[in-house]
Amino acid sequence: MEELALQNIAYAPFFPLGGLRHCSHRLSTQPLPLKMMPMQVALAWLLQRAPNIMLIPGTSSVKHLRENLDAATLRLPPETIAALDSIAVRAAQ
Repeated sequence: MEELALQNIAYAPFFPLGGLRHCSHRLSTQPLPLKMMPMQVALAWLLQRAPNIMLIPGTSSVKHLRENLDAATLRLPPETIAALDSIAVRAAQ
């Protein structure tokens, strides 16, 4: 992603939340800031990973749409980002 950002190329991960379902149990056991839903934190984490990420999460309800939009305003502390990075690394192995 960093290489794409350096070239000013946007990155839109396909199925951003569905792709995280394999680690949703681990995500739900992490201390979450501001009492956010685990998938909101996942979206915020993806948005903070690189400035060129464009998320298009699907939803079937207005409530979930609002939750997804709220994730864009969430700023995760460095320790939460590190914990989520380690979950992603372990899940990819």
